[in-house]
This record gives sequence, C-alpha cells and structure tokens, in this order.
Amino acid sequence: MKHIVESREMDDYRVYLQGHLRDHHFPQRNNQKFIDQRVDAAYDKFITLRLEGKSVHIAQEMAMRTLLDGLYVSRYDVIYNVVEENLWLRLPQQYWPDFTVHLLRLKPVKDILDRYEVNGDFLSRETHKPMLTELLGTISDILDGYEL
Repeated sequence: MKHIVESREMDDYRVYLQGHLRDHHFPQRNNQKFIDQRVDAAYDKFITLRLEGKSVHIAQEMAMRTLLDGLYVSRYDVIYNVVEENLWLRLPQQYWPDFTVHLLRLKPVKDILDRYEVNGDFLSRETHKPMLTELLGTISDILDGYEL
C-alpha cells in the first residue's frame, strides 16, 4: 500500500511539473533527468516534513516550492507579458502565444534576455524594469518591420 501512495504522490508532482514546464516554455520541459530529480526532491521534502510532524498542507506547500524552485517565471512569460501589457492594440490576442514563441527565436530578443540573465528568479532583481523597456522597444521595432 505504501508503494501505491508513494507512486501516486510522485506522479502528481511529475504531472504538475511537466505541465508547468510545457505551459511556460521552459527549456527543461523535455529533460527527463531534470524532471526526475525535481520530483524526487519534492517528494523527499514532503516526506521529511511529515516525519517531522508538519501538517500535510505545510509539507505540500514546501514540496511544491522545492519542485518549482527557480521556475517561477520563464523567458516566455517575460515576453508574453510585454506583448500582453503593451502591444494589445497592435496585435490581436489570439496571436500572442505564437508571436511570443516566434520572438523567443529571434537573435535581438535572445540577446536582451541573455544580457539580463533572464531565468526563473529574474523578477526579484533590480534589472527587471530596464530590461522590459528595452524589450518593448525591440519588439516594437520588430512589429514595425512587419508593418503591423
């Protein structure tokens, strides 16, 4: 019985993480080793906290923090946010997801994201606002080139 519970809980973590990585276009979305390590770490955190007497709710919250550590905001999320908040008059909403994926492949956008070292914990840094301004300018220039 213990193995069944363990397997179900680990499967829940796995499904959640895979969905999160996929939906937010994280590069680790196809890295099975990364996913396995995160799932194991989250499950270990849950079990350790339960053995220490923590409530299920607290143990689950801390396990999820372990599962998603450094994966709170993706490069896709950053670009999508710029498009959604600043370019909604220039581009119909149904195009935002595909256009965001397209932008992520363009060298000028990649260069900005690399220079500001955008990763899963980027929003906590002071360089967030200047980078958004630079991205908006670059994306606007790209759209101007498409004559939209």
